[in-house]
Order: sequence, then structure tokens, then C-alpha cells
Amino acid sequence: MRRFAPLVVAALLLTACDKSKAALDQSVVQVQKISAEKDSLLRDVVATTKFITEVNGELARVKGSGVDKPLIKGNADLPDTLTPAQARQQVAERVAALVKRLNESENRLASSRARVANLVKGNAEAKQQIAAFDSTISSLRVMIDQQKQQVATLTDQITSLTAENATLMKDKGQLITEKEQLTTEKGQLVTEKNTVYYIVGTREDLVKIHILEMTGGFLGLGRTAVPVRDLSPAAFTAIDRTQVKTIPFPSPERSYRIVTRQDIGGLDSPPTDPNEFKGELKIMNTEKFWGASKFLIVVEN
Repeated sequence: MRRFAPLVVAALLLTACDKSKAALDQSVVQVQKISAEKDSLLRDVVATTKFITEVNGELARVKGSGVDKPLIKGNADLPDTLTPAQARQQVAERVAALVKRLNESENRLASSRARVANLVKGNAEAKQQIAAFDSTISSLRVMIDQQKQQVATLTDQITSLTAENATLMKDKGQLITEKEQLTTEKGQLVTEKNTVYYIVGTREDLVKIHILEMTGGFLGLGRTAVPVRDLSPAAFTAIDRTQVKTIPFPSPERSYRIVTRQDIGGLDSPPTDPNEFKGELKIMNTEKFWGASKFLIVVEN
């Protein structure tokens, strides 16, 4: 019987060693799981921080862009064809994704804390591990709170930029309207400046329609036909002086004279006799010819 005693002791020692090894293995597994949880949470927070930095950069680019111009270059997440308004909308969506990610990170923190606590439950030697993990959790919570403040700032910036964009778009609309009005007015002024009037006829006919009046003379003799003071454009033919450079006469055989104040030096070939023109008037210098009067009255001799 005494021979078997050493065997029993050895068996007991082996059993104790096996139990110690199993406990050690279990502790190693626990430490690995705790470390993995910490690493995973840290990666989440670092990724979120990077995400916030990217959104900050995008928001700065959008703020510095024109109101209605597409972005020229930037992050691949913001296509070059986006206008600032569209880019702000996309940044707002990314901020919303940030908020969701932060909420998920907080939930993961609580869930990880619960899993780690369950891992070391009843294991006095793992208290230091759980304390270290709690310290990591606390640090990550501080980082998450800071990130939430950054997200709040981003949200305020987006709101502010959206309001600024609305104001700028309103101002732009007013400027476009004013530009259109100015363009219309300019066109009207140019048309008015370039519109001139002419009429060709006999003295008798022009007097009848109140284009000419007879003045001077004595006892009905020696009276001169001159233009009336208030000429009505309705009786004349209106032309664009920049387009019409030739004014034909009704009868090629007859001669005509100009009774208004046109400068005949603006004609292509002024006649030898300033009071006689045949065939047509060919205008070379419109500014010179029409400068003194926009009404041209030509009387048949």
C-alpha cells in the first residue's frame, strides 16, 4: 500500500498542474479578447476622427467656393461637378452619418464593457485587466464627447452657410434681373440712337403733310420751304443708320436737294452742286451724315 502513495501524490500534482495550465490558458484568452476589444474600439474612434477631419476640409472648400460655380478639385467623395449648394447638402449628409457613427460607438463602448466584465467575472486576477480596460473606455468617451462637439460645430457651420447661400442666391437673382433690365434699356437706347428718318417728295406734297412750311418772301414771292419745328416720325420712313447706307430717289431723271442739316461730307461721293442729287444718296460716314439731325428731308427740284 505504501508503494502506491507516491503514485497518488504524483497524480494529484499532475492534476493540479493541469488545472493551473487551464486557468492560465483561460487568462491568456481573456487578455487577448480584452486587448482585441480595446483595439477595435480605438480603431473606431480613430476612423471617426479621420472622418470628421475630412468633413471639416470639405466644408472649408465649399465655403470658399463661388455660389453657382462647380467645384474644381477636391476629395473624391465630392464630385467636381457639384455646385456649392449640392456639396453642402452632401456634407450635411456626411455629418448625419457622423452622428450615427458616434452613437454606434457609444453603444459599442457599453456593449464591450459588458462583454469584458462577463469575461473576467469571478476572476480576481483579471481585476487589473478590467481596470485598464475601464481606463481605455473613459478615454474613448472623452474623445467621443469632443467629436460630438466638433459635429455640433460642423452642423452650425452648414446651417450658417445654407443661410448665406440663400441670401447670395437672392442677391444673384436681383443682379440678374437688374442686368436684364440694363441690357433691355441699353438695347432700346442703341435702337433709338441708330434709328433715323427720311422722306422724299415734292415741295407741294411735303407742305400738305406738314413736313415743310413756306417762310419769308414779299407779297407771296421769294418764299422758302423749310422743315417745320415739330417733325412727326410717323410721316417718315424709319431706318437703322448702321444697316441702311443707300437712300434711293423716286425718279432717276429728276434732281433732288436736301433741306435738312445733314453733313454731305459724310456721303460716298458728294455732288459738284450741293443742291443737286440724282439717283440715290450713298452714305459712307453715318456719324458725320446723321450727326446734325436724325430727320432727312429730300425735295424734288
